[in-house]
Amino acid sequence: MAFSIGAGEGMKVVFRKAIIVSAMLLFLPGASLASAGEAPASTCYGTTSNGRLENGVKLPAQGKNFQAYSLILHGAGRTYVHSAAQQVVVNAYRTLEQSPLGKAFVYGETGWATGGRFKPHKTHQNGLSVDFMVPVVDEKGTSVPLPTSPFNK
Repeated sequence: MAFSIGAGEGMKVVFRKAIIVSAMLLFLPGASLASAGEAPASTCYGTTSNGRLENGVKLPAQGKNFQAYSLILHGAGRTYVHSAAQQVVVNAYRTLEQSPLGKAFVYGETGWATGGRFKPHKTHQNGLSVDFMVPVVDEKGTSVPLPTSPFNK
């Protein structure tokens, strides 16, 4: 099966706009990161390359237009982020659901629930790092999740 990159300049702009709009929604008057019964908001300390995280939250394994690159590593706890970062990522994917582009997105690793050293990454330590994969299309031009396996690294 052949794959090609499906994110031209237009796609990059749409994704950037989706993230910016989602981030702005967090700072509207009355916006809340946690509703009644939910876990408390996260706190990050230090930097992405020398930090830790309290009350980290796990990104969803999948949604209508996205998925984690590995359900095994998602299950192993390698997809935790700061609660605000989680909302930005999920809201960005929700915004992209409304776009006519119809792309399938994949996100990679983010970090541990408590942050800290995260091999093999030099960053991903305080809950503010997320790896995003470039959308790809198959030989028919259909957007498909990035094919990943232990064999193609």
